[in-house]
Amino acid sequence: MIRFKLFMLILIINIIHLYPQSKYVLKCREDILEISELIAIGEVGTIEYGRSNTGEIEKYLNCTGLRKGQPYCAAGQYYCFAEAVRILHLPVSYIPIKRTGNANQMFVNAIQNGKQNIYLIKKNDLVIWRKGKSKMGHIERVIVPGKAGWATTLGFNVRLYNINKKKYAEGVFIMRRNIYHPLSRMRVRGILGFKVISWSK
Repeated sequence: MIRFKLFMLILIINIIHLYPQSKYVLKCREDILEISELIAIGEVGTIEYGRSNTGEIEKYLNCTGLRKGQPYCAAGQYYCFAEAVRILHLPVSYIPIKRTGNANQMFVNAIQNGKQNIYLIKKNDLVIWRKGKSKMGHIERVIVPGKAGWATTLGFNVRLYNINKKKYAEGVFIMRRNIYHPLSRMRVRGILGFKVISWSK
């Protein structure tokens, strides 16, 4: 057991050394951040029709101009912010993240327009994974940050096993992730965070 723990520690250190992650923060109004979180939580349990990226989840695709059947992990995150500014009667320019269905494009935009920060997870952070050096990846929102890199996250386009139906469903679910651990064949590229700015009514 001790050898296994030592092996895992060395593995994590090597991953961090080979693939140094970073965090960039973008400015966001507090009310937009809070309402977008409530909207995201309200979407939990939304599932695809036959695991084909269709059905009720198509509203996320439509929000970012994606075609039916495309992946929607990033589109779902954008949708929550878009709905928040709509509710607040604000222009879309107030949405802090890039309008895209690609998680890594969101992160690149944060690098270009945000400010680098300490690599620590906070509530409402967006964790971005990347498959190799490709454009493919994944993104989830931190709902409850934990210790040692762990966090309760909210993900779109994720799979979860339904015990009652004894099969997997794909859609919007609460997950548990670690910012130092790979996800399937993807590594964590970085964190997109938010700096809350004041606003007046």
